[in-house]
Amino acid sequence: MKRSAALACVVLLSLLSANAPAVAPPSKTATIVVRGFENSGASATGTFGTDKVNDTVEQLAASIGLPTSTVNPFAPNQVAYTDYYGNTAPGYYTQADLDDLTSVTNAYGGGIPRYALIVAKYAKHVMQRSGAEQVNLLGLSMGGLVSRWIVEKDVEGLVSSGKVARWIVIEGVVAGNWICSEGGQSLRDFVEDNFDLNPIDLQHMSYSWVTANIHNPRDESSNPLLAQFPIHFWTPADDDLNGKALTFASLKANDGVQLLRDTYLRDLAPAARYLGLRPTRSFIHATHESSKQNLGIRAGVAADLFGRRRVTVTLRDVYVNNDKESSSQEPAEIVFGVEVKSPRAQTLYGITAPVNDRRFMDNSMPVAPLPEDTTVTVGLVFFDDMILPGEDRLRIKTDVREVDYDIVYGINENVFNPEDTLSNIDMEVSTLAPATYHVSTGDWRGVLSVEIVDYPPFDPPARVDDWALH
Repeated sequence: MKRSAALACVVLLSLLSANAPAVAPPSKTATIVVRGFENSGASATGTFGTDKVNDTVEQLAASIGLPTSTVNPFAPNQVAYTDYYGNTAPGYYTQADLDDLTSVTNAYGGGIPRYALIVAKYAKHVMQRSGAEQVNLLGLSMGGLVSRWIVEKDVEGLVSSGKVARWIVIEGVVAGNWICSEGGQSLRDFVEDNFDLNPIDLQHMSYSWVTANIHNPRDESSNPLLAQFPIHFWTPADDDLNGKALTFASLKANDGVQLLRDTYLRDLAPAARYLGLRPTRSFIHATHESSKQNLGIRAGVAADLFGRRRVTVTLRDVYVNNDKESSSQEPAEIVFGVEVKSPRAQTLYGITAPVNDRRFMDNSMPVAPLPEDTTVTVGLVFFDDMILPGEDRLRIKTDVREVDYDIVYGINENVFNPEDTLSNIDMEVSTLAPATYHVSTGDWRGVLSVEIVDYPPFDPPARVDDWALH
């Protein structure tokens, strides 16, 4: 593969180790990996829409006991990967397919709509030849925006015909990219000049393009098509890339390439929510580039693919008796950093890294203004995602800080004592039934709630049509 650019959306995560025991996947569901940005990709030559070999995809397939599309293209449960870059159509394209692609390319100049059509036609091709009844769309980086176009625009009728089982996005350009939007012409010129970016990719990752062509507001959706399948977002949150350049430029939390706020849909209208629920959202302490080495996200994505139980752990009420405020400005600004670990992931895969990791230094957890000796309902989500089959508990550990100086949080009270550490909890909560936990430390006490939703079994879709590609 070609060298990846800093902007880009290039990381194909190696999810789980190749020697890990497999977890039985849903029947007859192929996972389509939607790749990220590549240098000069939009001007690349070669064949698009065919099975491609990729080391990371092979590791993913081995992890969950499935063949890749290059090893067994006829397996209903396969992990498939293709290029949407290129200028030559694959052999399975008909004249109608060619006409479709020409029409979309002419209408939008190529870019995201063209890539989405190529991926959707490839997904249909995989299902037709293999007998798979559905696909999981796994969008990585710019692949998050490509896959969003597929599901929001119902490209090739994949959603309306019940063919999408899940939509998972990792470090996605879901709502656009700040550098391409508000970063200023100098930043855009730097990216284009140094990374040989085709202008169409820059244009289509801009806030204005997403707003005009997908949804306004760009970080929400009211599309009822999205209510047909679970949606899961994964957000890297470590900004320590290129000397924290994006933090100093934007003053926003980021992963060195993407602002955190742009990696997920902030809200869905009620008619767009699967089972009436918002999408899950989990965080990892990694940069955009280092996400591929993060073990926690590997276990978490396995849970999104194969788990049926969604667990939400929320810090409801908090009473602070010792806020350690150093600036004498009340109320104290407190950040409840948290890491959540999966004992089941350790058993299955040997993974001890957190499956949700929201740190003070990453600015990924909001500040809670908390006066001393007062009970405040904060509603801070410590975990909200699927769990692995067989998971009976989660481990919760906090890292609580009272903040007096932080440029991203916008707090400027005492630069000489930026933060103080409050006492913490380290405990396990059951995932077998809803529960309430009363926790107490030397500096604060609170109430944790555990809520559970069981998703429907992985049955074939209600509507299964024959694919007529030829």
